[in-house]
Amino acid sequence: MSLFERSSRHDINSEQIKVSLRESPLHLTNYDWQEPDQQQCRVLDNLESFSNLTSLYLRDKAKYDTLSNGQYELPTKSYDPDDIPEKLNVILIPHSHNDAGWLRTLEEYYIYTTKKILNNMVIKLKQYPNMTFVWAETVFLSMWWNELEDDTKVHVRNLVKRGQLEIVLGGWVMPDEASTHYVSVIDQLMEGHLWLYENLHVKPQNSWSIDPFGHSGTVPYILKKSGIDNMVIQRIHQATKSALASVKSLEYNWHQPWDTSGKYDILCHVMPYMLYSIQYTCGPDPYVCFQFDFRHSDNPEKKAFAKRKITGANIDKMANFLYQQFRKKSSLYEYNTILVPIGDDFRYDSLHEWDEQYNNYQQLMRYLNSRKDWNINVQFGTVADYFSLLKRESKKKNFPTLAGDFFPYSDQNYLYWTGFYSTRPFDKRFSREVESNLRTADILNTLAFGYCNKWNVKFAHSHETASLLQQARRHLGLFLHHDAITGTSKDYVMENYESKLLEAYNDTQKVMSMALQTLLTKGKFTSPLILSPDLVRQKFNVGTSQRTISISDSGTTIVVFNPLPKNRNMLISLIVNTDDLQVLDKNMKIMSYQLNPVWISKVSVSRSKFEITFLVELPPLGIHTFLLRKGDCKEMYPSLLSVYNSMELDVAPNLKFAQNRPVFQPKQSQKLRIENDFILGEFDPVTGLLQKVLDKRTGNVTNIQIQFMYYTSRGSGAYIFFPKGEADPLPNVWGQPVVRVTEGPLMSKIEVLHPIIHHTVILYKVPTEQGQNFHIQNVIDMHATKTKDWEIIMRLHTDVMNENLQYFSDQNGYQLIKRRTKSEIGIAANYFPMTTMSIIEDSAKRVTVHAGQAHGVASLKQGELEIMLDRQLMYDDNKGLGQGVTDNKPTLSEFILQIEYRDNTEPEPMTTSSSLSAMIINEALQQPPVVFYTTINSEVIRPNFDVASQSLPCDISLVSLKNLVNSDLDYDGTSLILHRRGYKCGFNANYLQCPLSKDVTLSSILPDLTISDARETTLTHLYNRSKALVVKDPLNIPVMELATYKINL
Repeated sequence: MSLFERSSRHDINSEQIKVSLRESPLHLTNYDWQEPDQQQCRVLDNLESFSNLTSLYLRDKAKYDTLSNGQYELPTKSYDPDDIPEKLNVILIPHSHNDAGWLRTLEEYYIYTTKKILNNMVIKLKQYPNMTFVWAETVFLSMWWNELEDDTKVHVRNLVKRGQLEIVLGGWVMPDEASTHYVSVIDQLMEGHLWLYENLHVKPQNSWSIDPFGHSGTVPYILKKSGIDNMVIQRIHQATKSALASVKSLEYNWHQPWDTSGKYDILCHVMPYMLYSIQYTCGPDPYVCFQFDFRHSDNPEKKAFAKRKITGANIDKMANFLYQQFRKKSSLYEYNTILVPIGDDFRYDSLHEWDEQYNNYQQLMRYLNSRKDWNINVQFGTVADYFSLLKRESKKKNFPTLAGDFFPYSDQNYLYWTGFYSTRPFDKRFSREVESNLRTADILNTLAFGYCNKWNVKFAHSHETASLLQQARRHLGLFLHHDAITGTSKDYVMENYESKLLEAYNDTQKVMSMALQTLLTKGKFTSPLILSPDLVRQKFNVGTSQRTISISDSGTTIVVFNPLPKNRNMLISLIVNTDDLQVLDKNMKIMSYQLNPVWISKVSVSRSKFEITFLVELPPLGIHTFLLRKGDCKEMYPSLLSVYNSMELDVAPNLKFAQNRPVFQPKQSQKLRIENDFILGEFDPVTGLLQKVLDKRTGNVTNIQIQFMYYTSRGSGAYIFFPKGEADPLPNVWGQPVVRVTEGPLMSKIEVLHPIIHHTVILYKVPTEQGQNFHIQNVIDMHATKTKDWEIIMRLHTDVMNENLQYFSDQNGYQLIKRRTKSEIGIAANYFPMTTMSIIEDSAKRVTVHAGQAHGVASLKQGELEIMLDRQLMYDDNKGLGQGVTDNKPTLSEFILQIEYRDNTEPEPMTTSSSLSAMIINEALQQPPVVFYTTINSEVIRPNFDVASQSLPCDISLVSLKNLVNSDLDYDGTSLILHRRGYKCGFNANYLQCPLSKDVTLSSILPDLTISDARETTLTHLYNRSKALVVKDPLNIPVMELATYKINL
């Protein structure tokens, strides 16, 4: 009977596992089993709340038929001049949408266009006191503000104060909402809001997000928590708009599915037509609305675009046209107040346009308002003016509630904007690494500042670190722009973004080095810097690499920092220049380690570089050091090497590795296996790909085959996913891939070397969350072969029986949402964004794929889950970019494959939560420990630095801990954001390293530091939500919510 056939009983019990752990080279004894808190789980289960509408319902209700022009039809009421009209209020909102990079770089847009717009704005709003303007992108305001004279700044503040100029949204940029992680979304929003408050003395009240390609259900919660009350969006599926309009619900309260009180509902207005340009905003007929864009009216230099001015001879006719469009538009809404944007991309860059738009609309407004029979009032206004009128009118009625998100987006003719979820994954990965580095650098900088105050020494680098962090934060914030992280900008613009990300990456590493050295020397040895990072990026277009660490004669010190507020015991790997060394812990005790090869070709092992893997046991937010020194080590375990589909294995005779004879033509019966005390994976010996997984604790077997496939483009581009048909397996024209197997007592891995893909599956042999799942790494090189117009996917075929093709993907790493495949509307329409996680499940088991970067994900057939890895596209998709995507770079994508068995057979509601174990695994993936080293043997470096002796509860995440600074980079308090996550019952969570329930206080997070003042605030610190807090009092954070505090250290 094979191991996989013994699935009806438990093969290994917990006591057997404990014995095995004690006997392993790690000699682990301090681990025990824990179960999730069932009472806590029930709290989350009871949080499901009611909404009138959900995105799942709208997706089912929507009609996907299109008109002859390829657009989806809206249920517009025809205009009848004999109807007695109700009073209609129309708010005209002049605006200019300024992309922070797209066809040009940020700097080019600013120099050539945006600077003129803002300068003209000051002149013309002063000249026309009843004209208004709205502005969203703080990054441009910051650039402009630095060049202004003081008297102009006063004028701008006055325009804001009297409501003529409204700053809407107010983030550093208008971010994408599909690929962004909520941590960085909050960070750039806070950066923008604090800049606005300090410089313009304004707190944004309304959001204006008119260009992102679909909208997340998490962002409304973030906005509401930031003090924003209302929002305007534009780009959602036109068929969804039609479904909303059919029930007069284009204005609704956006609701969180776990918010039982409706406390975080935010009023949202959906623009009904295709785009936010004037052609599509006055009403349903773009040919009529186009006539009311007066940018080039009677301009002889722009004859092709010239519009007729409004004159006494044509005003009756033109006003009638416009009036009918306003009435038709109003028929889509419940209330008789409509919003009509007057603008487009980079508009109002000439004084002539300001004059023409103002003068022509002024005449139209006078005429329209004078027609008593039309019963209409038209005026310039802001978003704030619009919502003020709307809420005044709607007092006697309630807005409908809607829960969910708006992905995928389609504007016409079955063209789905689902390609950008996976476009330029190199940059999506890059930004996630910078995000992690920035968060870690913020924490270390805050600790260094706080402890220097405690030690009564000056933090020598405080202003320099503040400057470096601010620059890194703004570079990362810029990259969240909806044409940056999406990968939908020109090649050279993407290079400009990458250069900024590289600068941010290096800046954050420098801050980490400064802070680590300060903490480990108690502020006594701050210069020169002697700590170097283990991971480096040398060029903007080359991925992260691991340095080879030289072992000096006096020994090399390794410094490891845990950026999580929880105990963390895990294996880490380093590259070293010798296989003759010892690893010593902070107590100078020799540690066990596994020696692995560094490959210099498919089958050749380096003679001068080696990988060592050893256990680090890190306290919450703690720093531990290790010493690498030359010498024989009885606790060193060389790995066993095997290769398949090759006739040779080149290992020098003096190397310490054991090896098996190469297998050139393996038989299918010769299954490959890697295993630890918890799970066993079976792999195909020919392809090297996973086929089955056995859970040794339960005896359960899951069939799960990994397969790499590709779609051939029919019309895909940077934005659009438009395949010719179903995906095909990667062709076998290059022969069978070389398969390498590395086995040892601490970890084992299988590598598959396909010409396009280097696929690795690692299994660690520790009892923590790291060792209970398979770790997958894919390096994709689209230029390795002469393929064109391929879109590469990794597909998992499982035996999960997910009903109705339902599965879950996450929204910005914050919460999960149910997805349901509608096969009849095509493959592209069934791709959704996955920021960190996707789940497929049935009543017996759950398969979770954790992702270290954003991708597109789909479940097109029962039991399948596929993730798009990279896209190489020769042609433009006619969405404005004007090029394909051919600048692909070798790109790493990381995943963790987790299989769980459940005892809860109830169907999931619209949303669910990850299990407690999955929550911890995902957090660990997003926030890896950071490793630095020095070859200088300095006695002033302490062996460890511990911040807290106890972990925060498992369900509490430290979103950020960072020092705030003013424009002079002086300290202005410390920002602390916590997130209490919900988790799903019915799944075991074993060997947890954090408590399941425990009071959280400010003093328990930073027990050694004196907190002189602490207050709960809104998410971006614009409003206080409490009086001074007692630092030892419990922080009562509701499940699923964020809590923000401003403290003084």
